[in-house]
Amino acid sequence: MRRLAARSGYMLLIVAVSSVAVFYAIRLSGGDAVAAVIQPGSASLEAREQLRELWGLNLPIHEQYFAYMGRLLRGDLGNSLTNSSPISDMLIIHGRHSLILGAAALLIVFGLGIPLGILASLRRNGVVDASIMTFSVGGMAIPNFWLALLAVWLFASTLHWLPSAGCCGPKQLVMPAFVLAAEGLALTVRMTRSAMLENLDRDFVRTLRSGGLSEMRVVGRHVLRNAMVPLVSLAGLRIGQIVGYALVVETIFGWPGLGQVLVNAVLRRDYPVAQFFSLVLVTLVIVGNWAADLGYQFANPRLRTARS
Repeated sequence: MRRLAARSGYMLLIVAVSSVAVFYAIRLSGGDAVAAVIQPGSASLEAREQLRELWGLNLPIHEQYFAYMGRLLRGDLGNSLTNSSPISDMLIIHGRHSLILGAAALLIVFGLGIPLGILASLRRNGVVDASIMTFSVGGMAIPNFWLALLAVWLFASTLHWLPSAGCCGPKQLVMPAFVLAAEGLALTVRMTRSAMLENLDRDFVRTLRSGGLSEMRVVGRHVLRNAMVPLVSLAGLRIGQIVGYALVVETIFGWPGLGQVLVNAVLRRDYPVAQFFSLVLVTLVIVGNWAADLGYQFANPRLRTARS
């Protein structure tokens, strides 16, 4: 419990520091939110100043930060400057789409990556192993945005199998989910294969085999259980990766998730929306790393023994 409390406190400290960094980065990045909302010449200088005062943009930046965080901690997420939509409604609508996309990507990463890694380890140095490893190297080497463009060119423009963009049916989900999962899938395959091979060569496996246990029981019940320890930490880290890549993938495929909302808010100088959703995405990355750290601590028997 002491370690959990310490890690949780450290995570909250990082979130607090990140909130300051995000707020200052957006406010100091240049541009005028009022000019982005009101066309030049359509309002007087006095009207523009009144609007800045209404939005609190005339205050010193540190006062703006504390006022914003005070409202946020009270549950007041504010409204969009461009269309006056409540940010809470935007979070529900677009967050649901991001959750669907992220869950589909994680399912591909682990639902496909672990079996492929196991298969490669059991067929080591063979054609199957070489093919799977070639695929994993390609998945890690090709940049995310380039893979998205290749997928659109091949499956949408050339083969006409899938739509190039849109939401929110299964066909629209396939390409963004696989592109978002590509690097994580490749890394999961490699880590699973390495962990399996490391455990397959241990003495306890030879002992179990000499005792008459079937290969399926040795691999499925004993080897795989030990190989899952590094994959537990990988699961948390994949959350951060998916959150980061979602900005690119959602924009390219027109998927109306949090990433696309954030990109549009930054381009329109919509400060409340950009600040809140930047903080949400940063917090998700931090929580993912926190979960990966704690998951590894609890999954590793040697660390549990050391704590006791």
